[in-house]
Amino acid sequence: MKKKTTVILKKNFINLGQIGSIVKVNSGYAFNYLVPNHFVEIATPGKLRHHSMFLEIKKRKLDEIKNKIQVIQQKLKQVSKISLKKKSGSNGQIFGSISDKEIITSILYSTQEKLDKKNIYLPNIKKLGIYNVDIILSDIKVQLKLQILPIYI
Repeated sequence: MKKKTTVILKKNFINLGQIGSIVKVNSGYAFNYLVPNHFVEIATPGKLRHHSMFLEIKKRKLDEIKNKIQVIQQKLKQVSKISLKKKSGSNGQIFGSISDKEIITSILYSTQEKLDKKNIYLPNIKKLGIYNVDIILSDIKVQLKLQILPIYI
């Protein structure tokens, strides 16, 4: 029997690697512990082809997502400032607060890109003025100016 056996990991192991890694382990360890407990599967030529096909598909999807995020980043950089109108008192305090939904709709109106609520980080806004809004898309951070204007009745 061979001393080392090639296996594909189905579970994260500190000593062996992450899910989907192809590693060589001792045959006894593989056949007596890892395979019976369904932690790994033996790497046959068919399973290796199948595994490489899934890695290629995953890589293609990640590239598409990265390209889409870069397009959104370019559109957001073109829009440097967003203006919202709110009812306010005589001392500049606004009634209510600024919600993520209002910012998402104004970004959608200006860029035709729909963002998620979890991508937008805004400060606590209680007065009229200009504020910085951070938009984080995976590892890319874009900062927009948010201008709060009063509504004159």
